[in-house]
Amino acid sequence: MSATTTTTNPTTVIAATADRADAHALSVRWIISARDDLVWFIGSVASSYALFALYVGGVVPLVPMVAAWAILIDAPHVFGTFSRTYFDREERRARGRLLWGSLAFFAVGPLMVVAGLGLVFFFLAALWAYYHLVKQHYGFMVLYKKKNADLAPVDNALDRLFILLALTYPFVAFVARDPEALARVPARLAGGLGYLDNALLAATVAVAVVWLFRQLQRAVGRQPLDVPKYLLLAACVPMHWLVLLTPMPHKPIAIVAILTVYHNLQYHRLIWFHNRKYTSGDEARTRHGAAELISRRVVYYVLFGVLFGLWYQLPRQYISHTSGQGAQLTQLVAAFFWGYAFIHYYLDSKIWRVRRDPSVGKALNFSDK
Repeated sequence: MSATTTTTNPTTVIAATADRADAHALSVRWIISARDDLVWFIGSVASSYALFALYVGGVVPLVPMVAAWAILIDAPHVFGTFSRTYFDREERRARGRLLWGSLAFFAVGPLMVVAGLGLVFFFLAALWAYYHLVKQHYGFMVLYKKKNADLAPVDNALDRLFILLALTYPFVAFVARDPEALARVPARLAGGLGYLDNALLAATVAVAVVWLFRQLQRAVGRQPLDVPKYLLLAACVPMHWLVLLTPMPHKPIAIVAILTVYHNLQYHRLIWFHNRKYTSGDEARTRHGAAELISRRVVYYVLFGVLFGLWYQLPRQYISHTSGQGAQLTQLVAAFFWGYAFIHYYLDSKIWRVRRDPSVGKALNFSDK
C-alpha cells in the first residue's frame, strides 16, 4: 500500500471549522416533529391564554368553564396514564408492585379527613397538583435537552434552578396575596408566606440573571443553542406569571383550569405518541391487552377518557350539592377521588424515565440518543 501526501491550506481548514460551528450554533431537534411539537408541546399554551382572556373578560362563566375542562380534558389526561399502566398487561407484569401499591393513595385523603386533618390534606393536595404541573414542564425541558445534546453539567443545574424558581415564585406570590387562597392555608404556615414570597423573588431574579448570562456566553462561544428548550420556556413561564399574578374572581378555582389545560394538551399528545407501540404488530393485543383497544383509534381514546371523566367528576359534584360543601361526607368523597390524581402524579414520576427504561426510550424515539 502506497502512502499519499496531501497538502491542505490552513485558511481552508479554519474556514471549514467556522462553517461547522455556524451550522451547529442553533440546535433544533424535536421530540415528535417540528409541526407536532410546535402545535402540542409549545403552541398549545394558547389554550391557557384563551381561557384566561375569556374568563377575565367575563365571556365564560366559572362553573361551565371548570366543568367542561374537568370532564372533557383534565380527567381524560389522568386516564391517559392508566391507559399505559393498569390497562397494559405487560406493564402490570413488569410494574406490579408499583401499580398495586399506588392504590393506597385512595385511603390517604379519607383517613386524614376522619382524623380531623381535612384542611391540611386539601392544602397538600393543591401543592402536589401545582408541583406536578411544574415537573411536567421540567420534564419536557429535559426531553429537549436530551434530544439536542444540551447536557453540560452547568447548564443542567442552571436550567433546573431557573424553571423551578420561575414557576414556583408566582404561585407563592398568588397564595400570599389572594384572600381566598390564603384561607386554605393552615394557620401555622400562613404567617411566613410574606417572607417566603420575598426570598423567592430575590432568588428568582438572581438565577434568571445568571441563566441569561450563561445563554449569552454560549452564543458568543458558538456553542449550540437549544431552540426547542427556549421555545418551551417562553411558552410556560410568562403564562404562569400572567395567570397567577392577575386579579380575577374566584381565582383559586379558575386558575386550576386556566393553568392546567396547557399541561393537559401536552400530555395527551405525548401519551398518544407513546401509545403507538400498542398498534405495532399483530401480537400487540396479546401482549398489551386493553391498552391496545384504547389506543387503536383516537375516537376510542377520547371516548374512554370522557367516560372516565364523568365517573371522576359527577359523583363528588352530586354529593357536594346534596350534602353541602362543608359536610364531612363531601370531604370524604372529594378526598377519595383525589386518589386518582395522586396515582397519576406518582406514576408519572416513575414511568417516563427514558434513560432507565429502554422501552420508554424506544417508544419516544430516544433509543438511539
